[in-house]
Amino acid sequence: MPTTTDAQETPGDGWREDPIQPKQKAVLGFLKMPVPPTRGGASNLIKAVFEGPAGYAHQNLWEAAKYELHPDLYPPKPKKAIPAPKPPTLFGYVVKAILALAVIFYAMDKYQEYSLRQEKAVSTPTANEPAITAPYLPGKTDTPPQMPDSKPVSELVSLQSTDGRNVQARILALTKTTVLIRREDGQTFDLPLDRLTPDSKQRIEEYRAAKRQGLVK
Repeated sequence: MPTTTDAQETPGDGWREDPIQPKQKAVLGFLKMPVPPTRGGASNLIKAVFEGPAGYAHQNLWEAAKYELHPDLYPPKPKKAIPAPKPPTLFGYVVKAILALAVIFYAMDKYQEYSLRQEKAVSTPTANEPAITAPYLPGKTDTPPQMPDSKPVSELVSLQSTDGRNVQARILALTKTTVLIRREDGQTFDLPLDRLTPDSKQRIEEYRAAKRQGLVK
């Protein structure tokens, strides 16, 4: 730790009888040491402390505190000026605008693809679902479409699993692979469709078609 400014020495011995320097007084006051009148005596005391067993710790404490305790003797070190950010150029604005437009067009394209998939999924009938026909409008020359005979279907159905177990339950929801049912005892669970007999699967598909037509009672 540099201390030459606090206990400055010059060639020869003439300086030792000079009056004590202000920085030496500041160091000795911080160390709570007696302040001799001469520069040489102050230098001896400072060296004895800084070169002693705890000298390194004393030097660290002094270096950390001297700028705050004695700003007149140790003015704060000038801080490095942080350069101001460069203002964006016209080219930068153009690049940002192009990137923003690219993101917008990409999002719109993905949304259109999603919408087309949804429309196709709704309009394409499956093997067990009737095709959706255009509604009949009075006054048109087209004859009204012939609707298949429909009959109300109950939510309460009897189902049989492939292992021979029977259950009578109320259908709560349907997916392509499972049916959510509530048994008579109040328990609710998902039942995989592939675990049902063909007759039970047919009842499920009849319920699905009736539900779509609003015929479930």
